[in-house]
Amino acid sequence: MSARTTIGRRIAGRLARFGMALALAAGLFAGVNLGAAQPASALQQCPIPGQQPPVAGIEYWIEQYYDRGVTVCWGMDTASGLPELAAVMQIVDLADGARVLLRADPECPCGIGSADQTFRKHTAEEWWNTWGYFSATNASFFTDATNPTTKLSLPEVTSGKIHSYGTALNGGPDATFPKVSLRIGGLDQAFQSVRLTNVPAAYTTANIDSHFGCGNTSGTNCSTIFGLVGFAPDANVTGPGPKRRTMLGTNAGSGVQASRVYILATVQSYELSEARAIMDYFGSQMEMQLDGGGSTQSISNYHQIDSYIFRPVPNALFVSSGP
Repeated sequence: MSARTTIGRRIAGRLARFGMALALAAGLFAGVNLGAAQPASALQQCPIPGQQPPVAGIEYWIEQYYDRGVTVCWGMDTASGLPELAAVMQIVDLADGARVLLRADPECPCGIGSADQTFRKHTAEEWWNTWGYFSATNASFFTDATNPTTKLSLPEVTSGKIHSYGTALNGGPDATFPKVSLRIGGLDQAFQSVRLTNVPAAYTTANIDSHFGCGNTSGTNCSTIFGLVGFAPDANVTGPGPKRRTMLGTNAGSGVQASRVYILATVQSYELSEARAIMDYFGSQMEMQLDGGGSTQSISNYHQIDSYIFRPVPNALFVSSGP
């Protein structure tokens, strides 16, 4: 039986029994082989039990996995009397050879993206099963949650080509919120280039072409191999109140190459300030929002957070472990 099957296809973010949680905490859940874990640096480790949790509702963190540049931490809540999964943090150490990348499924023929380019949607589990990387997490904000295809709200780059400039182009919806870009270099680099950078709230195609290092003004031959634009971490695009959150952060400032990437997906709902507190607690210095709410989902052999409505999404953020 595979580890994927053994850990359960539908953890759905909540543990049913206290005994199961204790077994997972010890890394003894049947069929999960944590392997010969290499020592992680201080910034890559999960918080030591007894340390102050970053937000109310997370009582402690469990280190589910660390090896080959990837660490998976479970944030646990015991308010109900039983341990329940509240959030998962993935720490990606680029210096140890781990990598991040994005995949999209544009409707073809696939030319240079306009605001009207559409994308086919899949659940994170479907993305993960197709590509086989360490993990898959939902990525871009998009416009249509009900149909098999959708437009993206903001720009996206795959394989060095801009597939979509997003519907926020030139004053469209979401044009007034502050934005952040994720720029990712090739997987074959000795040290993968990953940067978060502030971008104008209202942008043009020329802004994006220049920003992603495209070799012309038509969105091709981009030095950014994978990338997307998301909202700044304090942009309240979902309205007031706590929501399920997906965030990406780096241990570097705007435009500076990072050595670590942090990917947060929550089961419980949090204010933006609380989600940022979690990111900061782990060492993130700059963050961006990925799509949240009912789109929040993330999966590996060591965690699974499902959208409670199993919502398909137009692209996925992948983690590839080191050699």
